[in-house]
Amino acid sequence: MQKYIIQRLLLTIPTLIAVTMLTFFGLRVILPADVIDLIVGEYGKNDPQLRENLEAQLGLDSSVGTQYVKWVGLAWFWGDDRGVLQGNLGESLHSGRSVMSELKRRVPVSFELGLWAQMTAIAAAVPMGVYAALRQDKFPDYGLRSLAILVNSVPGFWIAVLVITFGSIWFNWAPPITFKYIYEDPIAHFKIMLLPALIIGLTPSGGLVRLVRTQMLEVLRQDYIRTAHAKGLSQNTVLYKHALRNALIPVVTVIGVGLPNIIAGTVIFEQIFIIPGMGRYLVDSVNNLDYPVIQGLNLVFATLLMFAVLLVDISYAFLDPRIRYR
Repeated sequence: MQKYIIQRLLLTIPTLIAVTMLTFFGLRVILPADVIDLIVGEYGKNDPQLRENLEAQLGLDSSVGTQYVKWVGLAWFWGDDRGVLQGNLGESLHSGRSVMSELKRRVPVSFELGLWAQMTAIAAAVPMGVYAALRQDKFPDYGLRSLAILVNSVPGFWIAVLVITFGSIWFNWAPPITFKYIYEDPIAHFKIMLLPALIIGLTPSGGLVRLVRTQMLEVLRQDYIRTAHAKGLSQNTVLYKHALRNALIPVVTVIGVGLPNIIAGTVIFEQIFIIPGMGRYLVDSVNNLDYPVIQGLNLVFATLLMFAVLLVDISYAFLDPRIRYR
């Protein structure tokens, strides 16, 4: 197991390097827009001296390759100790604030929102999927499958807009404008995070219901399930100890890989509910072409996804004793 984990961790290094290179050079080479033009505006485009001074001030006066080396942190050869390898993601080109300090404040918010959304989806989808499998081809099965398809088809942000719109019209209600951190006011924080977490969890819950149902039906037809019934084991023991545990292996894959995607997908919801997370930070940085912020956020998202896949692979051995890592 330890050898397998070390190998997988080593494989993440070239993947992260590829992500940083694609993001870095894509922003500076492929995009037709330029952050300097965005900052100086129309009146500054005809002033070459202003442009040169601003490029030197922001560290954009060197070649793209040199900028990448400095950002990664390989410039320590000539005395520059700043860079990703030193835990420094740079400073925002517009606000001048440290990207790392902003991420320390925003990552827990987005991670909490995504975690609550995933837990909501799991808590609703697993019992519904199991119940649909036990009532196969009956009214509850048809109803739950239809509901899952509907939930999976409707965009979550549309539901969020409808909730806010009709809530304000019919009930004179609107989400809080001022965000409260959990250490400031736990009750107010919970009220702010509850509604967006429930709405975000709707879309993945639809797919999970159908997946749990399919896996449960497949497992319930296996010979060892019939053997367990023949031995006189109770229905609950057979269902939860033998059937559900084996049916959850592909479900865990979807859940583990889906959590970083949910965290990254909170962009629209953080804008709608005015939540200061990574998603809202990313939208603002893309609008301003804030290179260091975009690069840092993409690196965080890629790291979360790779570690989630690793944890999913490791969890297989705990769910199924037959799985061994050699």
